[in-house]
Amino acid sequence: MLYCKNCGVFVEGNPEHCPLCQGELEGEAESGAKYPQIAPKKSFFSLSVKITVMLTVAAVVICAVTDYSITRVPFGWWLYVAAGAASFWFSFSVAVKRRGNIAKSIFFTTLAAAIISILWDLGTGWKAWSLNFVLPIASLSAMLAMAVIARIQNLPIEQYIYYLILDIIFGIIPLILIICGAVSFITLSLACVAASVLSLCALLIFNGKALKAEIIRRTHM
Repeated sequence: MLYCKNCGVFVEGNPEHCPLCQGELEGEAESGAKYPQIAPKKSFFSLSVKITVMLTVAAVVICAVTDYSITRVPFGWWLYVAAGAASFWFSFSVAVKRRGNIAKSIFFTTLAAAIISILWDLGTGWKAWSLNFVLPIASLSAMLAMAVIARIQNLPIEQYIYYLILDIIFGIIPLILIICGAVSFITLSLACVAASVLSLCALLIFNGKALKAEIIRRTHM
């Protein structure tokens, strides 16, 4: 072990100078580390995701080979399989990256699902099923999920009120689509709008102060 004459202390490790006075050290430095290095633990979740991604890629490749061997068309139905896999992993990544805030994760996953459904609707020949069904169902599910999880985990309103407000606004979009004549099946859209209005009224009645504080905080008024 190294020793400093000026300070009269022993110094562990292998420093070039005394950490107190920056003077010269005498003696022999320790040859090995005092504490063994511990290999970082591999996350089971991370490993599972990587394996699943690899299996997904393998499935897409198998579908592409099978499609081409049967049809001799380079860009056939396997593209739908690839697009479906990409859609799933995009939604999954959105949810996982924001899993620390459950309300934020629910909102952005809902938004991602709505956008993906509209793109699929456009890509497969527009039938408006994304607006008639997916959009209102996704918004209703998000509002219900936020309410249930908040109750189960006893979350304070301040932790999820912002994203609940965003989801309420998101749930009013079907009303605009109804007015514009963009939807043909209006039952789900009306239910979504009604749920959004009721949720907003509940916020104003039971959590008016928290709502006002959140608006002031976000707008810096």
